Amino acid sequence: MKMKKFVEKEKLSKKAKKEIDKEKRIRWDFAPVSRIIPNKKKDAEKRMHPDPEE
Repeated sequence: MKMKKFVEKEKLSKKAKKEIDKEKRIRWDFAPVSRIIPNKKKDAEKRMHPDPEE
């Protein structure tokens, strides 16, 4: 089994740099979007005092 020859990143071609960066990137199974946790206290107040417009 041969080891890959080490070459500094600055000396690599643009295409080779892209390939290395692509390998290091992580793929998420789900979108890492922040989720909003509902405020139970405010929801309870809304149910107790519904808007008069509705």
